[in-house]
Amino acid sequence: MEYNRIIQGDTKEVLKTLPAGSVNCIVTSPPYWGLRDYKIKPQIWDGDKNCNHEWGNKIITLKHKSGETNPGKEGWYKDRGASDDKGNCFCVKCGAWKGNLGLEPTFELYIKHLCDIFDEGKRVLRDDGTCWVNLGDTYWGGGQGGTNYGGKEVVKESNYGHIAKGRIYKTKSLCLIPQRFAIEMINRGWILRNTIIWHKPNCMPSSARNRFTVDFEYLYFFTKSNKTQFWTNSKTGECVKERPSGIKGIEGKDWEWRRIGENYENSNTKINMEDAEKYNSPKARKYRKKELKKVSLWKGHDYWFEQQFEQYTKPLNRWAGDNLKANNKSNWDEATGQKTYRDRNMRPNGQGRNKRAVWTISTQPFPEAHFAVFPEVLIETPIKAGCPEYVCKKCGLARMKILKPTEEYSKYLGKNNLIEHHAGQETKTKFKVKTNAEYEFKGYTDCGCNAGFEPGVTLDPFMGSGTTGVEAKKQGKRYLGVELKKDYIEIAKRRIAKTIRKPETLF
Repeated sequence: MEYNRIIQGDTKEVLKTLPAGSVNCIVTSPPYWGLRDYKIKPQIWDGDKNCNHEWGNKIITLKHKSGETNPGKEGWYKDRGASDDKGNCFCVKCGAWKGNLGLEPTFELYIKHLCDIFDEGKRVLRDDGTCWVNLGDTYWGGGQGGTNYGGKEVVKESNYGHIAKGRIYKTKSLCLIPQRFAIEMINRGWILRNTIIWHKPNCMPSSARNRFTVDFEYLYFFTKSNKTQFWTNSKTGECVKERPSGIKGIEGKDWEWRRIGENYENSNTKINMEDAEKYNSPKARKYRKKELKKVSLWKGHDYWFEQQFEQYTKPLNRWAGDNLKANNKSNWDEATGQKTYRDRNMRPNGQGRNKRAVWTISTQPFPEAHFAVFPEVLIETPIKAGCPEYVCKKCGLARMKILKPTEEYSKYLGKNNLIEHHAGQETKTKFKVKTNAEYEFKGYTDCGCNAGFEPGVTLDPFMGSGTTGVEAKKQGKRYLGVELKKDYIEIAKRRIAKTIRKPETLF
């Protein structure tokens, strides 16, 4: 399989030629419904491939009231001068449709075509892969999608007649295209993990006086697996496909004893391994203050995902609970952005809080002839989070980062002598943090194949101007694009060629 290239062709056909499980991540933004005509030769969808098609109406391109065709400017659609006919045509024999994705006469047909493409993308995606789709909405009527596109005279005896007739909705209403797409993807077996809101602080102003200006779009995060695909061991650095032994395996390698209970952090009592089992019985747990239990060192993963963290701007009061315990009152922790009560710090992750699902990212101007370019920053996180840096050349397992608590944070967690004895009394040690880092990078997991590693692969089935390829190259990862329009491929190649590859990569 050859990567770092853009294949020219119809996406739904090109994907069929790619091997199953050949990409780690899909990041894309398909054409929005009813927004613009990219002046591409119409494709034939659905129906019978062996049919000698007879088209029921003449294909007409988008035409402005001034006579200009396909100006490609969003503002042009707002003056409602566009033709109702979006260049659609149905076969009166088999119901096939001739046109381009995004110009379907109904959004039901658009959603079907789009999800058919992602069905093929699902086959190409690895079982532990992720899929990220940016999609915007459309208003019904007003030259931006939706009207009555004919009736029985278009498709007389067709299985697709109900589609050709169209459905008349009230003009000015949002069509909820992203939500309809997400629901259909779920119906087809995809797992929707996040609906991310892309907030645009520099969005285009709207002249509408009877509604609010829309300053956001959707970015959906899908996966194809909800079953464990691989396991990692942060202590040994191993990564395996077969289910490990866990607590039935070797102590120190597969599992370890953990002391859990109210005296856990403040106890220096040595664990008696011979007596550990009796402490671990359900009956004993009810009556004791300490608990010893076996804990597996293996962690299962349904898909490869690397959490992205939002760092603190104010490293104040990092473990504020210790300061609040004395006066027994609650306070707001400026560092965590969360409420801390007594000795409980509610921040769940020492690397910083997990990244939230509303991303404020400005749109990015693009000087060349493409009218729908998403900013590089928008897909920086999806590619970092969903496409691995290193993948085994033999077994295909991706490496995951191993993070361990820093020495100072380990002391705070009670790993070493937090109790001082003064005149027979126990006093909690005053612990001062010298660094903002609670965890440090210790290396990567290893599958043990010793076959070498290569970068993960990001696929964009609607490559357009090549932003996905640009960002993948920046991160030292491979890319694969599919694009129908030759002009856009040339633009993408120029952009990617100018991009500097991540210097830290091994490749």
